[in-house]
Amino acid sequence: MRKIVALIAGLLLSIHAIAQIPYFAGTVGDGKLYGYTSVKARPGINKQETYTTFQYGLGDHWATGMDLYTGLNCAYWGGLVRYGLNICKWYNIGSEVISSFDLNNSFKFSYLTSALYMNGAISNDGNLFWCTNTWWGVNKGAENTFSNYEYLGYSLHLKHGHAITPMIGAIHSWKFDQDMDVAAGFYYSVKNWNLYVWGNDFLKSHPRFIVGIDFAL
Repeated sequence: MRKIVALIAGLLLSIHAIAQIPYFAGTVGDGKLYGYTSVKARPGINKQETYTTFQYGLGDHWATGMDLYTGLNCAYWGGLVRYGLNICKWYNIGSEVISSFDLNNSFKFSYLTSALYMNGAISNDGNLFWCTNTWWGVNKGAENTFSNYEYLGYSLHLKHGHAITPMIGAIHSWKFDQDMDVAAGFYYSVKNWNLYVWGNDFLKSHPRFIVGIDFAL
């Protein structure tokens, strides 16, 4: 029974931890490599997490790759397929499917995550924009999860091609069976690199803070 409880807790933790920074509809591009890694912590308690993904572009709309999530006493490896379609400046749509396996339990299947990404410009110059991420988690041995992330962002262009983009949004279950959460942060862009500083659970006793970096080469 203790092992079953630990497994369910680990699955729910990993599904909730997959998406904190916003994900956009487009893929990396044909023949290009995308990478992202992050460290997540809650100051005051021992609850560190990491998330890393690498994706390779197959044509203008498809990408494939892998990801790795680690938390306290758990580690999951996933294989993924991603599709993105840039329809116009105002509306873009993409999707992703990730099948994850438990590295601490003989690489057995643990959960399937599906995502719907949408984003687009609000202002004509594209600096003010919106972004939504919808997540559906199908978990082995636990209830399925349905959640949504909605963000507004604004890009501030600096000298030498640098930019800083603050964003704020809300996180909630599609069942609306718990309080909504506020997530906020920013990313600093230098050429093909982005540095992320993010956070959520600000109203709880131990908010979560995230530092991450990604690239497209």
